[in-house]
Amino acid sequence: MKSLTLEDALAAVGTLKAGNGAYVVNIDQKANKLRSNVFFIAGLGVNLAGQNNLLIDQNTKKEIGVTNFDTGNKFNKGRMFLVTGIRILFDVTVGVTPKTAVWKGDAPAVFKNGEISISQAGGLGDLFRHPIGPLAKYAASLSTEQEVVSIAPFLIRDESEIAIAMQLAGQAAADQAYKVELYGYEFSDAAVTA
Repeated sequence: MKSLTLEDALAAVGTLKAGNGAYVVNIDQKANKLRSNVFFIAGLGVNLAGQNNLLIDQNTKKEIGVTNFDTGNKFNKGRMFLVTGIRILFDVTVGVTPKTAVWKGDAPAVFKNGEISISQAGGLGDLFRHPIGPLAKYAASLSTEQEVVSIAPFLIRDESEIAIAMQLAGQAAADQAYKVELYGYEFSDAAVTA
C-alpha cells in the first residue's frame, strides 16, 4: 500500500457519504478500504510509572475492554489510521479496573495538568502533543459527539512503532483508570482484515 500523504487521506475522507461503513478507494491502482473507526487503550494510572508513561508497547495485546490496537505497538502492514478526534475518559472509583470503569468521572489533577503525546518511529517527531485537560471529560452531561475533541488530522502509518505517552503532573494513584480514544478513518488494503 502506498504511504498516504495527509492530502491523499483528506481527499479520500471527503468522498465518504453518511451510511457508508466501508468505502473502497483507488490509490495507485490498488483497491483500499476506508472506514470510520475508533482505536482505544485503557489502563490504570499507577501503571504508567513503570513503562516510561507509554500506553502501548511491544507486549500490547488486543483485549476486549482494554484495547483494540493491533498486537504490539504498530499497525499491521497495509493498515493506516487518520486521527481526526480524541477523547480521554476517567474513573476514580475505589478498586476500579479498565474493565469495570464506567467512565463518568472528572480527570484527576495529575492527569488534567499533564500532557499527552503521540509519535511514531522514523524521525517524524511528535505527531500530536496536547494538554490532557481540554481532551478530558468533565462532570457535565455531554453526548459522545460533544466530548470528542476535533484536532488537526494526523496519519499513523503501518509497520512503524507508535508511542502514545502521558506526562503527568505528579504521581498517579492506584484507583485512577483512564481510557484514550482516537477517532478517525482507517485505510487498509482490500485484502487486509481487521
